[in-house]
Parts: sequence; C-alpha cells; structure tokens
Amino acid sequence: MSDVSLRVIRRQLRTWPLIALIYFSVSGGPYGLETAVSSSGPGMTMVLLVAVPILFSVPCALMNAELGSALPLEGGYYAWVKIGLGAFWGFMEGMISWVTSWLDTALYPVLFVDYLATWFPPLQRGNDVVFSMWDGAFSLDLHWLVAVAFMIPLGYLNARGAKVVGDTSLGFLVVILAPFVLLIGFGLYHWITTAGVNPLQPFVAPGLSPRQAAGAGLAIVIWNYIGFDAVSTVGGEIENPKRTYPIALLVSLPLIMLTYILPMLFALTSGIHDGDTSLWDNGDFAIAGGALGGSWLQGAVVIGALVSQIGLFSSLLLSGSRIPAVLAADHYLPSSLARISPRTGTPVTSIVVSCIIFAFFIALDFQSLLDADITLNMVALVLEFAALIVLRRTFPKMVRPYKVPGGVVGAVAIAVVPTALALWLIKSTRVTEPVSFWISVIMVTGCAILYPVARRWIKRGRPDGELDPAGVDFGPGIDAESVIRGEWVRS
Repeated sequence: MSDVSLRVIRRQLRTWPLIALIYFSVSGGPYGLETAVSSSGPGMTMVLLVAVPILFSVPCALMNAELGSALPLEGGYYAWVKIGLGAFWGFMEGMISWVTSWLDTALYPVLFVDYLATWFPPLQRGNDVVFSMWDGAFSLDLHWLVAVAFMIPLGYLNARGAKVVGDTSLGFLVVILAPFVLLIGFGLYHWITTAGVNPLQPFVAPGLSPRQAAGAGLAIVIWNYIGFDAVSTVGGEIENPKRTYPIALLVSLPLIMLTYILPMLFALTSGIHDGDTSLWDNGDFAIAGGALGGSWLQGAVVIGALVSQIGLFSSLLLSGSRIPAVLAADHYLPSSLARISPRTGTPVTSIVVSCIIFAFFIALDFQSLLDADITLNMVALVLEFAALIVLRRTFPKMVRPYKVPGGVVGAVAIAVVPTALALWLIKSTRVTEPVSFWISVIMVTGCAILYPVARRWIKRGRPDGELDPAGVDFGPGIDAESVIRGEWVRS
C-alpha cells in the first residue's frame, strides 16, 4: 500500500461552476482574437472561428467526455495517459503539462498589470526597477510587484477549495460576458441601420490567397480553442462526474463558440480599421465597443478584460496545481507537494509552490518561451488521444458513461484531425518560430531525462499514490485500484 493518499480530496464541484472553470481554462472571452483579423482577414477569421471548433474542439471534447467520465481521477489526463500508455508516458504528460503551466498561467498576472497600465502608466514594465539582469530580460520592478500582489488573493482562494474557485469563476463569467452582450446589441443595431456595412470584407488579408489566409490565422484560433482537458485534473473533486463532466463539456463548447463568433462578427461592423484591416490588434474589442456604444462601453470591455485575467489565472492555478500533487503522490516529486489540507481538502503546498514559480516567470520578458507553449500543448494532446485509443483495446469492457461511438475505429477517427493539426502546428512553429520550437524540444528532452533520475533518486521503488477509485470499473475481474497504481498485469 502506498504511503501517500489523495483519497481525502473532496468531491464538491457541481455542473455550473465546472462549466465556468472549463470556460476560463479554454477561453476567458474573445480577448486576443483581434490579431486573427490582421493575419487572415475578416471573412477568413469568421470561417476559422466556426471551422476550428468543429474539426478540433469537438473531437477534444468527446475524448475528454469519455475519459473524464470513465476515469474521474485526480490528475485527469496524467492518470489517463499513465493507465493507457504506461508510467513513462504518464510522467511525460504530467511534466510537460506542468512546465507548460509555468509559461501559460504566469502570463495572466502580466496581462492584468498591462491592462491596468493603460490607466496608470507608472505600472508599465521597466518603471521603479529594484533589480534587473540579462539586459532587462529579468526585472523586479513595480509591474512585477503588482503582478505578485495579484496572485496572492487568488492563491488563497484556491487554497480554500475547488468549490470556492468554481463558484467565483461563475461570477467572473457573468461579468466578462455582460459588456459583449451589449457590444453585440449595438453592433446589430448599427448593421441594420447603416448602409453598406459588410463585416466579412475584405474576406482575406491583402496579398494572401484563401489558403495562405487560413494558415496565417489558424494557430491563433486553435490556441483560443485549446484547454478542454485542463479541468480533468480535478476529476477527483467533481461531484457525480459520470454525469456532471460530460454535461459541462456539452454546454461549454457552444458557449465558447458563441462568445467568440458573435462579438467578433459585430465588432467588425463597427468600422474601425476599415481602410486597413492589418491594423487590428489586441485591445481592439474595446475600441470597437467605444465606436459602437461610446466610451462607457469601451471602459466596460476593458474592465471585462481585467476580470478575464483573474478568472483565467484562478482556474488554471486550480487545474495546474493538481499535476505536481499527483506526481508527488506517485513519488516523482518531493512528497510534500502531495500534502492535502485536512481543513479544505486542497494541495496547499502545491498551490504555494506553483505561485512561487510563477513569480519568477512574470519577472521575465518571456515571449519566446510563451510561443513554445503551443508546441508543448500539442505534444500532450497527442498523448491523450493515444491513451483513448489504447484504453479501448486494453480495457474493452471498461464502464464508459459516455462513449465515443464506433469502437476503436471511432476513437481513431476523432483523433485524426486534431493530431494532424497538432503536427502541422509543430512543423509550422519550427519554420516560423525556430527559437520557440527548439525551446520546446529542449523542454521535452529535459522531461525525458528527468524520468530515470526521478525513478532512481526520488521514487526508489515505492508504489504510486492512492486515488479515489469510486466510479471506476475496468471490467469483470479487474481490480481498479491495482490498475490505477500501475500494478495490474494482463493475464
């Protein structure tokens, strides 16, 4: 029996808070999509916003619905890959995802302060520098201090439990969607009452063919539809996961689509940058709101952007902090990271350590590291689809409350397009962002090298940690706990 148990974690997340957590793990609102217009053109951007979720997000959501309802385990995708593909690939899935969170989650305190700096210029990076090195690439300044202050209450919120984070995320969701509902209303009125408005023209960016335009904005749009697997890491904290998790995915996907497609369509009716759509850039939703509804709506959209960063950081800290906890429970990281608070049922040490790591990264000018993020995400996603297929063959009689139809063939079929897009993005990054590509290669290689080191010096032959196996049924005669701990051998 393992000396580390995560059974004490409480199942407390219900449907609507889980929907809000999925929303913030994937989206956080349409902020950041503006650059797709300058890259691809207005018409092609709208095509991508409709096509990508159908070809990419729907398969990802289906995969998560099957695995998340059949294996509602703390650690989510880490547990799926470990059970399906073995300890090494599970370790790679977990470590790659955790390292990725250092780059991704640390972005949102930075963006929050960047938005604040538009109103309070002294908060801009580089002011009141206390310490700096690497020609300013690492800087402790007022911008950094406010970003750290941003994390402290959200870290405390996370330490209080998944239910608290889910409930507050639901409130954040209402706040960020409200100004976009108004923007859509003003945009519709402007479209109806103004002659000659065509939000889809020019269809493609000047000088590009339709194929080139689609390729130019594809990575941006895919990036905004990634993350449906993130909340799976709190699988052991979802109440009635066999029903709750698939329903939450079913609701969140169309919700995300609508909150991308409609604000973008009606922002394009505003007429901003009509003479040169290449000028569209981050922040232009606020400018479009100002053009359609006045300065008060512009301000409301900016406030929504601030709240969006709060919701994004809080939800991603929740899901990301569970990965080091389960890796530690399996004895690949120091066991203190797996310590669960008896009062709140949360991995408090893992949450605190994650915030300390983020505090380092928010001091960096880390754009190249951030660009490596998408490559690492794609590697992890391919492993999850591989686990889906292998688990179909290894445990054909496993109870799957939701099951992708078509047997093994069906599982392979939904993996084809996301895997192809993942490989295309990795190849594209190698050509367009070689520094980012090689950073991601180094990170993946580092994780692979770390595995034997962790097995030899940290794990030292100890069994994997105990998870709550409630609701997991691999089929007649198969002990769920032995499979989860990696001790089951097919006879």
